[in-house]
Amino acid sequence: MTGLKLIPAFFLLMVLTYFGIQFVEANREEVVVTIGAWQSRSIALGFVVISSFFIGMVFSAALSLTELLRLYIINHRLKRKLADFERNQPTEISSTAPASDISNVKPSGRFT
Repeated sequence: MTGLKLIPAFFLLMVLTYFGIQFVEANREEVVVTIGAWQSRSIALGFVVISSFFIGMVFSAALSLTELLRLYIINHRLKRKLADFERNQPTEISSTAPASDISNVKPSGRFT
């Protein structure tokens, strides 16, 4: 059944590829890309636009993966600290934290 889940994604990629080819064909105007001292040969404008879109997708995916890895590491450390804290607590004390401790937690503001 997992192979069947890939079929719609494959067809979506085929459709997007078709539209990408049509976009490049419609924008055949030749441009020269200059980055610093480097200069490219003449390239179709549509290809430059699609390439920059793809590079942006790869770059943003790399940034999000590094953020997810950082959050995973922080979460793993907090789980270890919580396990150590629960092991060191006497058995008659409840393991739930009082509401006053939770209300002091402030968000980082990174995603706002």
